[in-house]
Amino acid sequence: MVQGPADTGATRRPVSWRWLPIPALMSIAVVSDVLVAVLRHVQGGRGSAYGALLILPVVLGAFAAGRRTVLVLVAGVAATLVVPILAFGGAKYPGTAWSGAVLVSCVAGIVGLATEYVVRTARLQTAVAENRAALLDRLVATHSTIATSDFGLDDVLDSVARAALELTGADGAVVQMPEGDALVYRAVAGTASAFAGLRYPIEGSASGECLATGEWRVVPDTETAETVNRDVCRRIGIRSMVIVPLMHGGRPAGALEVHSATPGAVGTEEARVLALLGPVIGTGLARAELIATMAAHASTDSLTGLANRRSWDEQLVRAIAHAERTNETVSVVICDLDDLKLVNDREGHAAGDQFLRDVADRWRDGARASDLVARIGGDEFALLLPGADETGATEVVSRLLEHLPRGRAVSFGVAEWDLRESASELLARADARMYAAKRRGRSSSAGVR
Repeated sequence: MVQGPADTGATRRPVSWRWLPIPALMSIAVVSDVLVAVLRHVQGGRGSAYGALLILPVVLGAFAAGRRTVLVLVAGVAATLVVPILAFGGAKYPGTAWSGAVLVSCVAGIVGLATEYVVRTARLQTAVAENRAALLDRLVATHSTIATSDFGLDDVLDSVARAALELTGADGAVVQMPEGDALVYRAVAGTASAFAGLRYPIEGSASGECLATGEWRVVPDTETAETVNRDVCRRIGIRSMVIVPLMHGGRPAGALEVHSATPGAVGTEEARVLALLGPVIGTGLARAELIATMAAHASTDSLTGLANRRSWDEQLVRAIAHAERTNETVSVVICDLDDLKLVNDREGHAAGDQFLRDVADRWRDGARASDLVARIGGDEFALLLPGADETGATEVVSRLLEHLPRGRAVSFGVAEWDLRESASELLARADARMYAAKRRGRSSSAGVR
């Protein structure tokens, strides 16, 4: 797009080849033919030089319309030349004028059809160039989105699937990622939207072969191709597909597939388009995974794998905000492992670390799906229990205490949100109750303070 001095930045639309409506064109042609016929008649009929002007509407039609319109206009030229011969004859339009009429009509037809062919070819080339330019714009935009995105991995994968569908015009698009000996539909678009999470064996599949060779593959017809998982293809309704490896560091990180319900509907052209995306998508996937890993490390305790203090604080604030909106209750529990210092002193810090991991693993497995278990200090754990009042929270803690390693004890304090206090105030109240329990001494019956 070129902008002139008066441009305001709005996109300029190119002038269409078909700039004249067909009815208007035919009207102009009829008027022109009538004027030429009148001028010829006034200036002596066949002997005038106005007959050559009849070619101009034909040329105009070749630029503004198609082959059929050109032939109609040529017929108009012939009629303009022949009708006077039949109607008047005589000296102005003698019988010998037939040869001239045929010659002018043939010249008009040749010039018109040749011009129409040249214009049509240029029009097709222009359309191809515009399509390629639009495709390049979309490719650049997709590259930029993936390369600069700080979205999570799932967001990047979804963007890739949607972009592949738009770029190729296929029925469906899938991003597949290897997990063990299986491939998993991690992102889907179009007709594949209902199959998110689908798993199937890598071995014996076209995508598996693509990952093994690192080269894109075109399957014109899944019913006749070799190395295709026909069960999956029939289930989704795939008859033709293109699969491109998503490369990173010289190795395939996944596969991008577009498919159609029609045999041969997607092929080499779509493969070439997706191949341009493959490397940057592979790098984008690796980048998204790195961001996800860094985010996980930032919010996870490295020793136990539980949420750390930073994550705990953030999720506690969100839980209270949610309870405030929904009028639901929420409780927190602060737990202190009484024996950690003793274990460290007697058995060493490695044994103390193992003790912490054992407690974390057991409590993670024993907690409800909605609960959050976090390690917020050296020997302190915290439980966030959405929807639980103080009685329910105490029951949850009692159940978790049964998962403690034999002979170990823990002090805990429970606090239910009072509908007014802040996250720090709620946590401080639970912490105070935990220290009060610790001061009361060990419980001999359950190993609990």
